[in-house]
Amino acid sequence: MQKNLVSWSQRPQPDEYPAYFERYIRLVPDGDILVTLGRQMEESAAFLAGISEQRAHFRYAPGKWSVKEVVGHVIDSERVFAYRGLCFARNDRTPLPGFDENAYVAVAGFDPRPLAELASELRLVRAASIALFTSLDEEALARRGTANDRLHTARAVPWIIAGHELHHLDVVSKRYLYTAEVSGR
Repeated sequence: MQKNLVSWSQRPQPDEYPAYFERYIRLVPDGDILVTLGRQMEESAAFLAGISEQRAHFRYAPGKWSVKEVVGHVIDSERVFAYRGLCFARNDRTPLPGFDENAYVAVAGFDPRPLAELASELRLVRAASIALFTSLDEEALARRGTANDRLHTARAVPWIIAGHELHHLDVVSKRYLYTAEVSGR
C-alpha cells in the first residue's frame, strides 16, 4: 500500500502533543515511524519470549505491577492512543477523556494469562495500529484533537505509542529482570 506521500520520518513538533509525552517521543530513534513500529513489534516479541512465566509474575517492589501487568498496560495504552489518533484524523472534535492506567490494570486480569498470549495480543494490537496509521494522509495526520484536556495531532500518536513501549520495556529490563536476577527470584 502506498503511504500517500506522507513523510513518516517527520517528528511531531512540540506543539503537536502535550509536554508530558516528550519523555516518550525523545526515546524514539529518527527514521520512518511505521518502520520503527514494525521493527519494535518484532523486537518486543523476541524480548518477551525470553522471559519465563515465573519471572513474568515478578514485582520489583510491593504495590508495583508484575511484568505481565506492564505488558498489559502497554497493550491497553496503545489501544487508547490509537483510538485517539483515529478520532483526531477523522476530525472528531469530541473531547476525549484521560484514563487511569492503575484502575485499568487492577481489573484487567493480566497475571493469570500466559505471557506468550499477552505478547501475541501486543503484536495484534501493533499490527492494527500500523494499518491505521498507514491509511492516513498528510491532511489527516495534521488534524488536532483533545484528549485529557490537551491538544494532540494525529501525527504525534504513533511516536507516543513507540516511545511509551520503549519506556516500559526498558523499565522491565532494568527494574524487573535485573532486580529479579540479582535477588535470585
